[in-house]
Amino acid sequence: MSDTEKDAAINAAEEITENTVNEAEETAAETADGTAAAEGETATTSGMKGKATAAFHKGKAFMTRHGNIWQIVKFTLISLIAFLAEFATMYALQYGLADVCGQDFHWFVFNYDASQGGQATFIAMLGSKCVAEIISFTINRKKTFKANNNVVFSVIMYVITVVALIIFSTWLAGPIGNAMGAHNIDEGLSSTVSKMVGSIISFVVIFLMDKFVIMRNVKGKGEETSADEETAADGEAAEALAADTADGMNVTYDSTDAEENEAETEISSGDRE
Repeated sequence: MSDTEKDAAINAAEEITENTVNEAEETAAETADGTAAAEGETATTSGMKGKATAAFHKGKAFMTRHGNIWQIVKFTLISLIAFLAEFATMYALQYGLADVCGQDFHWFVFNYDASQGGQATFIAMLGSKCVAEIISFTINRKKTFKANNNVVFSVIMYVITVVALIIFSTWLAGPIGNAMGAHNIDEGLSSTVSKMVGSIISFVVIFLMDKFVIMRNVKGKGEETSADEETAADGEAAEALAADTADGMNVTYDSTDAEENEAETEISSGDRE
């Protein structure tokens, strides 16, 4: 083999080797970039989740420190559940009994014209209100107000309050429905408006009665913990959890920074070699 052919073969081999090395370096660089990007996305996602969790627990800690606000929030949520159950029961009874007892109904202070559902609407208003109040009493007594006073007293006072509100809201639906019916407004819409007005009034009255009369938390009674102590404990626990979450976020960020610095050191060492 001549010298020219040998040189050509050597050059070709060197070129192939160089191309292989370049391809290997490019592949390694792409893999490193992909790994860094994936780690960055993971760290970002973890950071967002951590921030959301910390914000949630800080908000909960604030609400538990301010017991009255937290009670209003819980009472509102539970009332919303009872409210939905009340509306569902009202519509079911009203339209289910429309063909059975849709005649005029006039008794005591209740006046329902047939054009607005008559007796069927009266039964629907009364029945749905009872369902809502049973749900509200059962959940709010322990979950919202953490009541530990005499349950018999609570039931009696609650029944008196609810009966008064039922009579009032059931009576109120008659004049409102009749007035709207006189303007040719659909009975479904008039029932909805009547129910909403009565529900708002009931919400305010029952909350005040529950908090200050019916569902009181008596301090120092038996082994029961006072509402203020439970509120403070809940607030401290929520604050501790929020702090732990923030610490976890910092550890994640520190670990990510350390990995990035280590990767940069390795790249710099490779460049020097």
